[in-house]
Amino acid sequence: MKFQNVIEIQASIKDVFEFVADMRNMPKWNYFVKRVTQENGDRPELGARYYQTRKTDSQRYEIIQYEPGQSLIIKTIPGDSPMFERHLRFEAIANGTRLIDEMSLRTGYPGILERLVVGRIRRAVAENLGKLKELLEHGQTQLQDGRGIYLASLDEAKAKP
Repeated sequence: MKFQNVIEIQASIKDVFEFVADMRNMPKWNYFVKRVTQENGDRPELGARYYQTRKTDSQRYEIIQYEPGQSLIIKTIPGDSPMFERHLRFEAIANGTRLIDEMSLRTGYPGILERLVVGRIRRAVAENLGKLKELLEHGQTQLQDGRGIYLASLDEAKAKP
């Protein structure tokens, strides 16, 4: 299944890219992701690998394309499930940044069932992007699971229960 979400964030393209490209920030705006650790290196770059723990499963993935300030693609390591490829593109606009999030996802469900859940998954991703927007524009957000996230700066964010 494939889908796309687009969101505009009132923050510089540099700040948005740097925050989003560091996959370790994902639990700060995606309630379903509980933890992301980087397996190699100490910053986002081509070939960086991550281990992600979600509410119901975990995946390993890597950055397979990295163009600072423009785009990045992350893709699951073969054998991990659900399999995904996520292409994030960043465009400068008058008030900040347009983020285009294109996702290819293979859930492992039979085709008909997978097609039925695509709308639900797309809406959940859009809701998470809304939390990202709120966090970067206002310095705080409340995730769907009740966690309050407060951003001291774009370089340092902390979660409060």
